[in-house]
Amino acid sequence: GNRVMTSPDGISWTQRASAADNSWRDVCWSPELSLFVAVASSGTANRVMTSPDGIVWTLRASAADNSWQAVCWTGVLGLFVAVSSDGTGNRVMTSPDGIVWTLQNSPADNLWSSVCWSPERMLFVAVAGTGTGNRVMTSPDGIVWTLRASAADNGWRSVCWSPDLLMFVAVADSGAGNRVMTSPDGINWTQRTSAADNTWRAVCWSPELSLFVAVA
Repeated sequence: GNRVMTSPDGISWTQRASAADNSWRDVCWSPELSLFVAVASSGTANRVMTSPDGIVWTLRASAADNSWQAVCWTGVLGLFVAVSSDGTGNRVMTSPDGIVWTLQNSPADNLWSSVCWSPERMLFVAVAGTGTGNRVMTSPDGIVWTLRASAADNGWRSVCWSPDLLMFVAVADSGAGNRVMTSPDGINWTQRTSAADNTWRAVCWSPELSLFVAVA
């Protein structure tokens, strides 16, 4: 009952009541809707919850009981997109409001683990932990997805976009000295030397610091 915490400064944290004891995997914010949306990998027809303030959360019906791993928002399209690590041809769901969700066809049943949006490229990019040479997929609208060649068949866990560098960066939990890949367009990916062969789980970009940060 306490699977949410909030903080005004990142230092002091307060427990909040979660709408259900699901395995919540990811959360994002829509400034246009003034709404947080979280997605889960467990639960029965309730693997989404929303909140206008991060404190009071409401369960929503997920489009399917898939293992939802990540969610992102684009104000340009007015759309949330979530990706899943399981399901048969339906590992994407979308919503214009965080409440009503629609399944979309995924081009491969890979273990999709992360998704982000680039307003400059008008493109969603998702990365996966499984697949053979196809651990990336892209979409201009969240509905039609196209497989792309990943730089290596590593266990890609997180992807983010830098509008300043016009670059996607993804990090992986497997690979030998190559647990980072970059792309200027989401289509063509290049291996990069990772600082260590750690189990990298997440990466984000700070425009104020001009810095990518990844954690393992």
